[in-house]
Amino acid sequence: MSNKTNRKVQYLSGVCAAYVFTFTGATLGWSSPAIPKFLNGEANVAITSTETSWVVSLHSAGALLGCYIGKVLNENVGRRCTLTGSAVPAVLGASIMIMTVTPWLMCIARFLMGSATGIIAVVTMIYVTEISDKEIRGSLGMTIQVMNNLGTLTVYSIGPFVSYTALNAIILSIPISYAILCSWIPESPYYHLKDGRIEAAKKVFLKLKGTTDEKLIEEEMSAIRIHVRESMENKTTFKELVTNIKYRKAIYIVLGLKLLQYMTGILVIQSYLEVIFRQTSFISGPICSIVYGFVQLAAGICATFLTRWVGRRTLMFTSCLGVSVAMTLVGLYFYLRDAVHVTPETLQAISWLPVTGIVAFNILYANGIGNLPYVMQAELFPVNVKGIASSSATMLACILGFIVTKCYQQVKDAFGDHVVFWFFALVGYTGLFFIYFFVPETKSKTLEEVQDDVQNRLEEEAFSSAMEREEIKSLS
Repeated sequence: MSNKTNRKVQYLSGVCAAYVFTFTGATLGWSSPAIPKFLNGEANVAITSTETSWVVSLHSAGALLGCYIGKVLNENVGRRCTLTGSAVPAVLGASIMIMTVTPWLMCIARFLMGSATGIIAVVTMIYVTEISDKEIRGSLGMTIQVMNNLGTLTVYSIGPFVSYTALNAIILSIPISYAILCSWIPESPYYHLKDGRIEAAKKVFLKLKGTTDEKLIEEEMSAIRIHVRESMENKTTFKELVTNIKYRKAIYIVLGLKLLQYMTGILVIQSYLEVIFRQTSFISGPICSIVYGFVQLAAGICATFLTRWVGRRTLMFTSCLGVSVAMTLVGLYFYLRDAVHVTPETLQAISWLPVTGIVAFNILYANGIGNLPYVMQAELFPVNVKGIASSSATMLACILGFIVTKCYQQVKDAFGDHVVFWFFALVGYTGLFFIYFFVPETKSKTLEEVQDDVQNRLEEEAFSSAMEREEIKSLS
C-alpha cells in the first residue's frame, strides 16, 4: 500500500459492519440461559421440550427467508442500507419476545430475529471484503467472528444472573445500536461500479483509501472496473449459477466449507451450552458458559491477527483437526457415562473432559472454520453472482442449522449424547481431506486474482479431461 493512503476509514467501517453480527451471536446464544429459566419456572412460560426445540430451531428457519430478502436488498438498495434495514425484523422480533409468554408467539419472534440474521449473514462479509485492501481483508473479515462471539459472551455472562425480561431487553438493544452505527458507513464502491456510477465509486474509494491522490485511485479503479464490467455482462440467475461450469469449482468449495462450518456442532453447543454443562459436576453450568464465552471472544481476536501471517488453508486444516479431536473427547465422556456406566468415582475423575473438549472446540473453531468460510464465499465469486451465491450459501447454512438444532434433542434421547458428538467429529475428520485436496489459498490476493485463479484452474482441469478423452479414443 502506498504511503499516501490511510486505512482508518476501512477499519472503522469494517468494524461497524461487523458489529451487526453481535445480534447473531446473542440470538444464537439466547437459548443457553433461557432454557434453564423455562425449566425452573423463572420465565413464567409453560413450554414443553418439543416446543422448546421449535423455539430454538425456528431461528434458523427464519434466517432462510432472510437470506432471500438479503439477496434482493443487497442488489437493489445497496450493502449499507441492507445492513441498516435488517434492524427492522430484529427489533420487531425482540419486542414480541419481551411481551409474550406464549410458545407460538415466541416461535414467531425467533423466526423474525432469525430473518434479520439471514439478511446480516448475506451482506456483511460482502461489504467487508469489498471495502478492504487485500492486506487486511482476512483479518478485517475475522472481526465478524469476534463480534459474533461478543454477542454470545454477553448473553452467556449476563443472561443466567438477570431476569428473563432483562435478557430479552439486552437482545432488543443490539439492533437499535447497530442501526445507528451503520448509518454513517460508506457504500461499497463495487455496488456503485456494477450500476455504472463511476463518480460515486471514485468518491467512496477516495474516502476508503484516505487519500486525495485521484491518480492513484484511478489506477486502482481501472482494473476493478474492467473486472466488474465483464462480470456484469454475464449477470446470472440461480439456475445459471448452479449449471454454468465456470462457477462449479467455487460452488463445490463453498458447499464443503458450509457443511464443515455447521455440521461440526457449533449451533448445538451455542444453543444448549448451559444444559450440556449441567450434565457434568466439574463446574457449574453458568460459570462454564461464561468461561466459554470469554475464551471464544479471545480466540476470535487472536484469529484476526493469525490471518495476517498464516494462510487460509493452514488455519482451516488445523482448525478442522482440532475441532474433530475435541468432539471426540466430549463424545468419549458421554459414552463412558451412558453406555459403559463407569463408577461415580471414575466419572468424577474424568468430569473435566467435556469442559476441556468444548473449550478446545471453541478456540480451534474460532481460528478457522468458524469464519474463514464466510471470507472465502465472498472472495471466490465475481460481483455478478456474489449476491445470489452468498444468499444461496447462507440459505444452505440455515437449512443445516435448522436440521442440527431441531434433531439434536431427538437424536440425543434416542441414541445418547455420545452419538451426537461423535457424528460431529466424523464430519470434521472427513473435512480434513476436503480442505487438503480442494480448498485453494487466497491470502494476499486481490478479489480479481482469486476469481481468475479459480477460473483458470477449472479451465485447466477441463482441458486435461478433454485431452484424456481424446487420447483414450485414439488408443481404442
